[in-house]
Amino acid sequence: MLRKDDRAPDFRVTLPDGRSASLADYRGKPLLLIFLRHLACLPCQEHLFAVRDRLAEFQRHGTAVLVISFGRIEQVEGFRRRIGIPFPVATDPDRRAYDAYGMSRGSFWQIWGPSVIWKYVKLVSAGLELRKPDPGDDLNQLGGDFLVGRDGRILVAHPSVTPADRPRVEDLLAASG
Repeated sequence: MLRKDDRAPDFRVTLPDGRSASLADYRGKPLLLIFLRHLACLPCQEHLFAVRDRLAEFQRHGTAVLVISFGRIEQVEGFRRRIGIPFPVATDPDRRAYDAYGMSRGSFWQIWGPSVIWKYVKLVSAGLELRKPDPGDDLNQLGGDFLVGRDGRILVAHPSVTPADRPRVEDLLAASG
């Protein structure tokens, strides 16, 4: 499991235009990596909205944001546009980046426990659109957030333990500054 001050593992993911992105592309600037569970995950979307709403603050710190999904390349750009986030969404279909950063799959109770169901009820009640997951989606995949510093060391390591478990944006901002 990765921890604060560990060297961030390199990765290679694919952007919707077919170009690849890697940790080396962000050398010298902080990078917030947001690993999604899958593209229909409402807590993931809520987290992306919270980061989007504070994006100017991240940018003042020089922090770039890269979202990583294991969804198909033809899905990720549509997802980005549909939910209205300005940062890139890359795809990691073989989950090599997920594995390198220790993203795991959750148990039945981690994924479908009462607190997660309640979170989904609140998000749907607040107006988020519940969408049917794509056939290739792995509903047991967990996500997470990693803030990588200018020197390539991890400033925040937050692998999620449930779908609703994400770090507070305030904590990510404080660590990036």
